[in-house]
Amino acid sequence: MISPAMFKGVDNGIVVLLNPDVSFEEIIDYLGKILEERKVFFSGAHLTVEPNGRDLTKQEIEELSELLKKFGISFSINGLGTITKKEIVETEKNNKDKTVIIDHTLRAGQVVNITGNVVVLGDINEGAEVTVTGNAYIFGMVRGIVNAGESVVSLGFKPLRMVIGKTVFDNNLSGKTYRKPRIAKVEDGKIIVKVLGEKKSLRR
Repeated sequence: MISPAMFKGVDNGIVVLLNPDVSFEEIIDYLGKILEERKVFFSGAHLTVEPNGRDLTKQEIEELSELLKKFGISFSINGLGTITKKEIVETEKNNKDKTVIIDHTLRAGQVVNITGNVVVLGDINEGAEVTVTGNAYIFGMVRGIVNAGESVVSLGFKPLRMVIGKTVFDNNLSGKTYRKPRIAKVEDGKIIVKVLGEKKSLRR
């Protein structure tokens, strides 16, 4: 392997193979140049980083995260699982009305922290985590962890854990997908689920 890193297309995305024989600074410089040259192609993509025998330090992972976030890229590190969870979206704390759109499914190891609202055009898979101060709109199934300040709208609820405000979701109400989106919010100290726009709550 001659270059500091190599990009490989696979069935479920793009893998970045790191060269174990060069310095990490060389890898970062090389990735920065490639991503700048092809930023339109990589914007919004998810990369799987293959260390290829390198032992990445916490500082190196943070440096890699900052570089990829600059180009709107989320990532996971092969072999480290949920230990490598990184914030892939973070907004200014003083902008409570901001809405961030994520145009892909959130997979295991991905974390989103937002001051405001989020729209996810896909599922929140088990092992992914979303925290918002406002509302979460999920155009898919919730299987991971969701912490919302106000409400969660989804096509299905089967969360590992879901909290709205300080109230924990009762998983007895979950496990089903719907044609119409449902909204989960707190009423009378409990999280209830209703068809969006209707008054009737989901029965146990």
